[in-house]
Amino acid sequence: MKIKGLIFDFDGLILDTETGEVKIWEEVFDHFGKIFPIDLYFSHIGHATDNNFVFDFMKEIGFSPGQITLAVKIYDELMKTSIYFQTPRTGVRQIIQSGKNAHLCLAVASNSYKDWVISHLQNLRLDHYFDPICTRDEVSNSKPSPDLYNLVLKKWNFLPQEVIAFEDSPNGVSAAKNAGVFCVAVPNQITVQLDFIDQDLSFNSFDDIDLQSLIRIFEE
Repeated sequence: MKIKGLIFDFDGLILDTETGEVKIWEEVFDHFGKIFPIDLYFSHIGHATDNNFVFDFMKEIGFSPGQITLAVKIYDELMKTSIYFQTPRTGVRQIIQSGKNAHLCLAVASNSYKDWVISHLQNLRLDHYFDPICTRDEVSNSKPSPDLYNLVLKKWNFLPQEVIAFEDSPNGVSAAKNAGVFCVAVPNQITVQLDFIDQDLSFNSFDDIDLQSLIRIFEE
């Protein structure tokens, strides 16, 4: 069946916010002489969490209410200036452009809120490539539920077999596969440490992907 569309996750996939968030939280925790519990963080990657779980980490390891308030302030300030949020992942811009050149439909399906996703896409000058941009604001259940993917398919009026999804986390992969969509995993430096089992194909980087060759694989 002919591939007609590509669906991209956002956080960790187009923009490596996950690595950026970990580095910033590590800096914040170090400010208070604490070690950020990275192993606990892993279990929340790919979920819609609003970072509330980090506050639980803080309470568990002895942060006072005042320290938590200050920690959040420091985190917010570092987020504004972090280099991790200024450029997309290596090779992703080329894949997006290749998809556009091939006259494929492009969409985003993200567990984050629309304001967050669109503001970053605008900053990266990538927002005009995607229609629709579907986010957690629009569905009842976030990933690994297939709701976001089903919403994109509905808006496009495409069959699942006509679409390829790109995801960076096992949770995202599960969402795509639960919707019956072909899924390519492209982990980032944080999610590469997680266990991936359901994806159709995996790549270490977008630089390793030739889009036309990839499409031929799924059209066979």
